[in-house]
Amino acid sequence: MNISYEWRITALKQAPTLDGLSNVITNINFEYKGTDADSGESAVFNGACPISAPDSENFTAIGDLTEANVIVWAQANHPTEHMNEVIQNEISKKITPTNVEVTGDDVSWLASEESESSE
Repeated sequence: MNISYEWRITALKQAPTLDGLSNVITNINFEYKGTDADSGESAVFNGACPISAPDSENFTAIGDLTEANVIVWAQANHPTEHMNEVIQNEISKKITPTNVEVTGDDVSWLASEESESSE
């Protein structure tokens, strides 16, 4: 598989005041999506991570934050190894399913709900 990954921030939580600073981000919710270039299949890992206490010398006001800033924080606080594994497994299941419903088209003697209700 040839998987590319992308982050998207879906929600933020804040403390109105913390360590003498205002509107401090304390938690990040994110979507981490992997797409296989060969098959076109994709899978998403939804996650959340807490953010450590702010550093007053490097504090960025909430109005000045960019999604790229927050993604860097999420990456630092939520390693990707496990998420990549989960996404790879999900894409593999889509490419080679192991639990697909058998229908009356596959086995003539398998009754469908429609044929049972019309009898």
